[in-house]
Amino acid sequence: MTLELMQRLPDVERVEPGHALRGARGHAWEQIVLPFRAGGRLLWSPSATGPVAYGKQVVTLHDVAFFDIPEFFAPSFVRVYQTLVPILVRRAAHVVTVSEFSRHRIISLFGLPAEKVSVIYNGVSAHFGKRPDAEVEAVRSRFGIAGRYVLLQATSDPRKNLARTLEAWSRILPSLPADMELVVFGLAGRAHVFGRLQELAAMPRVRRLGFVPDADMPALMSGAGCFLFPSLYEGFGLPIIEAMRCETAVLTSDASSTGEVAGGAALLVDPTSAESIGRGLLELVSDADLRARLVGGGLARAAHFDWDDAARSYARLFDTLA
Repeated sequence: MTLELMQRLPDVERVEPGHALRGARGHAWEQIVLPFRAGGRLLWSPSATGPVAYGKQVVTLHDVAFFDIPEFFAPSFVRVYQTLVPILVRRAAHVVTVSEFSRHRIISLFGLPAEKVSVIYNGVSAHFGKRPDAEVEAVRSRFGIAGRYVLLQATSDPRKNLARTLEAWSRILPSLPADMELVVFGLAGRAHVFGRLQELAAMPRVRRLGFVPDADMPALMSGAGCFLFPSLYEGFGLPIIEAMRCETAVLTSDASSTGEVAGGAALLVDPTSAESIGRGLLELVSDADLRARLVGGGLARAAHFDWDDAARSYARLFDTLA
């Protein structure tokens, strides 16, 4: 998000340490050095943290998952963010978030006045779009995908709901075409934030790709029969829009922000129910007319999410607060 917006906000000066700082050193630089570097100017903190003593500041806070579902995060992460963020957003001049769901949670949780919190939706990179058959086939070959497949993003973040989705897959496997497999992509190693990923038994006809380079993602999405994003909690859910841009039908959750982002152009399921996920997936795989309707609706929906629009909204906000 930050990179996309900074490319479109040429008048915004980037302030950062001379070299990468992690952990306590990074927080110390942010809290002590950054306020002096800002020098009384309007400061934009785009990633949920910022100097708590600096009031002339816009904070972008994507969600409050560390309060709503703390059990899904490492305790040290929760302690830091539950301490820092309430002070930060109450002292900041304005808070931006990425969905109405997150806006309502931020206002309610921190007792902020409604006018202090704005929604500026994320955009979707122009990199995403339907890829030609030759490119799709090249990517399929690179990852060893021979037949039809449905695509799932799943990481070590328990919110991505991998275990329950695999349970749903195992339940409906006998009813699926024999050449169809579940292709799972995503980084698995973020234990410093999400804790250790629970070991899962091997499932039939499941292909785990791990990390997929950005250059391959549009073709991988374009070739999928459908894209699964049954997340338990999201502040936005950008992969939903990316898949829609690639003309792939989407199944996602009726929880948190994902239904809002999908805007009626995805099949919604109960992410807490393996039966609901499985039933929805089977419906999507077997109903070509449904997939076609969702593809058409998804293209129209994805057009509402544009980084140029987001940048203009930020620029207007900065002008009012400068």
